[in-house]
Amino acid sequence: MLQLTFSVGTNNLQISDEFFMEGNPFAFKISYPHQVAIQSKVTNADYHHKYSELRKKICLEENLKWQLRQTEIKFRGLNIDTLAQTVKSLTKIVVGKIKTFIQSHQKKTLHTYPGFERIAKQPYAAKVHQPHIDSWYGAPLGGTTLWWAIEGATEDNGVVLYPDFFGQAIDFRDIAASSSYLPFGITVTKPHKISVPDGSILLFNYDMLHSSHLNISDYTRIAIISQIYLKLEFNSDALHERGSGFYSSKDIAKGDLENLIKVSMREHFDELHKGKQKPHVEKRISVKVNSDLSAKTPIALCNSDTLGIGEKMLINLRNESVIAIRNANGLRVVSAICPHMGINLIDGFHDEQHIYCPGHGVAYCLIDGSSKCDLLKLEVYHAYDRNGVIFLEKVTSEV
Repeated sequence: MLQLTFSVGTNNLQISDEFFMEGNPFAFKISYPHQVAIQSKVTNADYHHKYSELRKKICLEENLKWQLRQTEIKFRGLNIDTLAQTVKSLTKIVVGKIKTFIQSHQKKTLHTYPGFERIAKQPYAAKVHQPHIDSWYGAPLGGTTLWWAIEGATEDNGVVLYPDFFGQAIDFRDIAASSSYLPFGITVTKPHKISVPDGSILLFNYDMLHSSHLNISDYTRIAIISQIYLKLEFNSDALHERGSGFYSSKDIAKGDLENLIKVSMREHFDELHKGKQKPHVEKRISVKVNSDLSAKTPIALCNSDTLGIGEKMLINLRNESVIAIRNANGLRVVSAICPHMGINLIDGFHDEQHIYCPGHGVAYCLIDGSSKCDLLKLEVYHAYDRNGVIFLEKVTSEV
């Protein structure tokens, strides 16, 4: 994968200057159809435990590799027995650290963000990456993602891009209190769903807001992802440091696949979207009604002019939340909570026909609440204007 990524950077992108690739050069992504994925017995909590252990182990092993490389350079030309003894001692120390970590980590409680409990018991196979920017988590700024479609990548299971969101200033430090992705309360722009033919590569800017689409197709999607970085500079507001090293294109060109470059993030800070940031503006309309909704008794919500054409409004009732959208055909009302992961759809993009889940991109029909997945459907409600007031009621068979 290192050589393939190097080839794309050199031959396809024609990057003449030095560029970099991560020490863990790729991620292998398999996405099962949702109706299959939800049958998995491995929960998000189970996976997070295993991933945390594996990630720490990989970082320790990378440090060993780097230390051995530095030792080789430092003691080059020395007696072979002395060098071998030094390498053996270093190996013993780092392997001991790995064993100590694994043993101690098994006794620790799961450490994650506060909102994790919301999805902890859900099947990990049905989880998708919500909108995010990778430099939030310690990746170098200005990287290019290489999204290799191995098989089955369609608009209904692949990558989702939000180009209209590019450059918007977001206080993503609130992530830790919400979902570990784009903070709740921020409306995403129109999702662009990309179908990538088998064997093709989708390239996109690492600093563009992007996510994975819940697999609502009938196909298992397989993809491999790697990154190219033109410089090793990092987001000064990153939540954490990755801890992995980088390979240089200059070394790869010489056939050297062993030299791992270690860079201190704190000594190479820069700014996300430097000089190009646009203020993020939120306009939210919401009403709170201390009543239960019934089919027999309509509820008066607010003045009709509160909600203009093209706008949406969150309605918080006593025991449920719904979203009202006014379009050219009148008022449309659907339940506010996505049945997949419980995300509030008020943060999603909408048009005349659909509202899109801000978490995984699924489109819900505003008329009947349906989606392309039979397992995911929203309840619909009846709303109308009367004497300058918006009224809401449950749908009956007569409506």
